[in-house]
Amino acid sequence: MMSCLYMLMAVCAAAQTTIDKTTRIYVMHSSGKVLCKNGNNHAAIVSPDDPLAGKLIIIPLGDGYYNIAGADGNGFMQLEGQWNTYFRESNTPEEAKYSIESAGGNYVRLRNKVNGKCLGTDSTVDGSYAFSDKDGSSVMHLWYLSDDKDAPVETSITSYVINPDARKQTIEGWGVSLCWWANMCGKWSDEKIDELVDWLVSPEGLNFNIFRYNIGGGDDPENRNCDPHHMGSGKGLRAEMEGFKDSTNGGYIWTRDEAQRKIMLKIREKRPDAIFEAFSNSCPYYMTYSGCCAGNSNGWKDNLKPEYYEEFAHYLVDVCKHYKDEYGIEFRTLDPFNEPLTNYWSRNGGQEGCHFDLNSQIAFLKVLSPILKESGLNTVISASDESMLGDSYKTFEGYRSAGVLDLIGQWNTHSYYGSNKDRSKIRTLSQESGLRLWMSETGNGGSGISGNLEMAKRLMNDVNYLMPAAWVDWQYVEEGNDQWCMVTGNFAAQTYNKVKNYYVRQQISRFIKAGYTILSVADDKVLAARNAAGDSLVIVAINSDVTPINHTVDLSFYESIGSDITGYITDETRNMEQNSDFSIDESKLTFKLPGLSIATFLIPVTEKSEQASEPEEGAAYMLLSRTAQNMAIGENESGYAVLNTASMSDDQKWTLKADGDNWIFENKNGNMLTYSAGEYYVSCTKGTQGKQAFRIENIDAPFCKIVTADDARALDLEKESNNAGTRIGVWEYGTEPTVVHRQWLMMKMPEDTPDIPDNIISAESGTGNMIEVEDGMIRINDKNEGVVKIYSVTGSLIAEINTGSTALIPMGKGIYAVKYSSAGATASKVVIIR
Repeated sequence: MMSCLYMLMAVCAAAQTTIDKTTRIYVMHSSGKVLCKNGNNHAAIVSPDDPLAGKLIIIPLGDGYYNIAGADGNGFMQLEGQWNTYFRESNTPEEAKYSIESAGGNYVRLRNKVNGKCLGTDSTVDGSYAFSDKDGSSVMHLWYLSDDKDAPVETSITSYVINPDARKQTIEGWGVSLCWWANMCGKWSDEKIDELVDWLVSPEGLNFNIFRYNIGGGDDPENRNCDPHHMGSGKGLRAEMEGFKDSTNGGYIWTRDEAQRKIMLKIREKRPDAIFEAFSNSCPYYMTYSGCCAGNSNGWKDNLKPEYYEEFAHYLVDVCKHYKDEYGIEFRTLDPFNEPLTNYWSRNGGQEGCHFDLNSQIAFLKVLSPILKESGLNTVISASDESMLGDSYKTFEGYRSAGVLDLIGQWNTHSYYGSNKDRSKIRTLSQESGLRLWMSETGNGGSGISGNLEMAKRLMNDVNYLMPAAWVDWQYVEEGNDQWCMVTGNFAAQTYNKVKNYYVRQQISRFIKAGYTILSVADDKVLAARNAAGDSLVIVAINSDVTPINHTVDLSFYESIGSDITGYITDETRNMEQNSDFSIDESKLTFKLPGLSIATFLIPVTEKSEQASEPEEGAAYMLLSRTAQNMAIGENESGYAVLNTASMSDDQKWTLKADGDNWIFENKNGNMLTYSAGEYYVSCTKGTQGKQAFRIENIDAPFCKIVTADDARALDLEKESNNAGTRIGVWEYGTEPTVVHRQWLMMKMPEDTPDIPDNIISAESGTGNMIEVEDGMIRINDKNEGVVKIYSVTGSLIAEINTGSTALIPMGKGIYAVKYSSAGATASKVVIIR
């Protein structure tokens, strides 16, 4: 799978980062839009063909700062207040001074002198305002300076392979918590509830089928130890959950929590296959140290008194049993904890919460387990719903050491914080213990579709590295934001509407259905899945940058590809609209993904009846790190094995050669993975200059360890790093399953086809020097506007680029067929990049 990025730059439009005299120049947003002064003097971006798209005047001030005047010479761009940016008459305020800082490549940041913040936008739609309050970390905060407003925007290219046999986990569904939106929306009219739930569960909607019901603890109705309605100043009054009991001796009041129950019953009516989980944020107030169900006075301290462990366990089980007996809803799992290791939960806080130390969790599970088993329910315990992946790993290890994993039937984790290494470790522990794994809650801030796509990136990381059977969102309906929800509304007015996040999530959940199996892809911004019958492939790709990406998908591992491909796309202006901007050429799918977008393709396929599931002699593989599956082992200039971005380059394609029961890895450059006794680093050498035999041992599909044949040392990431350039060594594998830095995914590569297709060889010939190779780049020599088409040796279109002038196109090592057409001439040439 290739995830290499080839950047296009028109030579005449190279951006400037220093200006030593007053200069008229286009200030271009990274999206290709032009910075301008709009009709009300606000800084904004518009399309190059807009009448407002003129050259601004940049005036150096001699101290590293610049004034930026409007195209008409009137008004200087300056910060007003905390973020607004206007063109005003005076250029003397410090707020009118900006520095121009290199941001890498052709990009610059424009940083305001007063607040130290950068100029940027929250959107790329025509007319979007520019604000001087950005941190410079997003591509929407980047600019380039150009004499040509129509020069092509930088374009990235990514290529990858999808193999139906490279299977990961099977998905049992997508879901959301009912807490707390159902506590409010359940009070709405039946008609509105019906539509709201339909959007949520319909196969044509979000297609969610997993729901987490919150068992409320309930606060002290007399507020003896907390302020009345204290949650209103935190998560809002929606977070006030009713408990079913007010005291130890009091009876259950089953009429409570009517609103959440009404939503749950409507879900069950519309979605009979729904899976329900019950979870608790806190025990009832009267069981706590603080007398408040929001937490202890010290957030680092437990709030459930140990003498109430048994009573609280009965409380949880009794609620579960009530729903089974009265409504026929049997919760498949019961989670007694919510982010228990954190210090988020304290008296008078913004929601129900309860800290549990690790030992307290273990002690409570030992009380809850027999009570639940004796209830006659089929419900099993899930745990522990830690907020951070690192805490989840720590808690899992704690349960494992204490020998209580057999008390639970499912591991739940949230993914608000953590790395892909943490995700991989949790997955290995769940596999070793045989526990079903859920990502049971997460959410994200941000703004606009950019924030929505960041959440989609987290979802893809969760699915690809944590590999849960289910992925569960936090909120469905919220007031006052479009990030932590998919529907926004007014709870009191009973008004509601879908937001962009709904469509972003729908691009995934509607099409990757329960029963689909995730496939390995060496690109972290792509999800692929096959249905159970194996006759349908789903590909979802996101582009969280503003510059477009051209995708080439190699589907040659399939017997055949159907022509009836359906595409959908969501971007700043489209919501799950059908998308026909793709092409299929034999076994290659190509499509262009615009900036800030997510696209889905439904592809009818026929899988080959027999494909090798074990390592195959003579086949080539990329060796991908488990903790960074978009990174592969290759070689550096010094001849050492290193980790780099997966690019399907010759140094990353390792052909297997049998050596008895062992294997030798030789890349397309003719170099073999080589190690020496007593030495750590692995080198890439020709001939038998050292030890080269390895064993391949499966761990949990699709991962393996690769160990030296003579001393059983495993291929290892130096210092556990998975950054580009990390050197590969060999080290004792160890006995723990969590040594994920010594675990690999062997991605089989298609067979190379070296012949150039006839249609390229026979292309029209023009002037011979129009296409040249220069310093690892393809050079186009022409003064006219033209189109460059670059083909692989198998005939796949790698890139199609519009050029406004002479252009340099950086490419990876390889053989390419290049065709160039312009008004002046046409030329074609086969080139070799060495």
